[in-house]
Amino acid sequence: MTDNTDEEHLDNPTNNQLENVPDELAPITDTESINSTQETENMEVHHHAHDPVAPHHKKNWKSYFWEFLMLFLAVFCGFLAEYQLEHVVEHNREKQYIESMVEELNTDSIRLSRIIDLNRQQAAGFDSLLMNVYHKPYTDSSIKTLYYLHKKYSTVIYSMLFSKATITQLKNSGGLRLIRKKAAADSIIKYDVFSQHIEAQDEGLGYSGKLLFELSVKLFDSEYFINYNGSNLKEILNSFPKLSLLTNDEKLIKEYASLAMFKRNIIKSYINQLTTLQNRIPGIKQYLEQEYHLN
Repeated sequence: MTDNTDEEHLDNPTNNQLENVPDELAPITDTESINSTQETENMEVHHHAHDPVAPHHKKNWKSYFWEFLMLFLAVFCGFLAEYQLEHVVEHNREKQYIESMVEELNTDSIRLSRIIDLNRQQAAGFDSLLMNVYHKPYTDSSIKTLYYLHKKYSTVIYSMLFSKATITQLKNSGGLRLIRKKAAADSIIKYDVFSQHIEAQDEGLGYSGKLLFELSVKLFDSEYFINYNGSNLKEILNSFPKLSLLTNDEKLIKEYASLAMFKRNIIKSYINQLTTLQNRIPGIKQYLEQEYHLN
């Protein structure tokens, strides 16, 4: 029996050695191998998710087109908004200019009426002056009348002062471009040109008055005008028992009469121009008020 036992141990030497090996030195199991493989795969997946070299999805031409279109529309809409705002501002400024122009036309119309009336009185005074100059022989009464008419009418000038603030601003600041309606701009420009033509007549009025005054000092004695304040000329003249001219030179008197007639004609021409312009104002006002809805 002893022999059999020894044979069994000899027949399975490997089994006996494996049974006596400690757990720490046991071979790696399949489970550990699988876990290691999964961790490696997870690391590889994680690595690829953050890899900057990894390929991205490329945009096609439609994507670029829509991006460009949206950008273009945004810029274009901004431009339209700015243009519309500027258009509204300029339209408001245009209307303000027209309103100011209408107000100045009203002011000019009132002044024109006053200046036309004064010049008509002056022209009538010159008619009386000329009639008395040519009425010979002179009497104390007729000489006093000559002094009165000469001082009252020949030494003054009634010229028109136009309201030009709006038209000056329009021209100097380039504001005329804001007047979109051509007919409105033309009416304003024509009015300005006509008013400038009338203002140029002031020189003729002043020149004729200067010539008449230079000659009158040789004919009328200024002593009789010392106390004249513009309101009581007749009383002053009547306070003198007798008045006389400085000279009875017929040539000098006729020269004075000629200059008086010259100035009277200039005044009458001036009146015609003032009246013509005054008659145009209602039509200009009516057109501007209708076109810009100012009523």
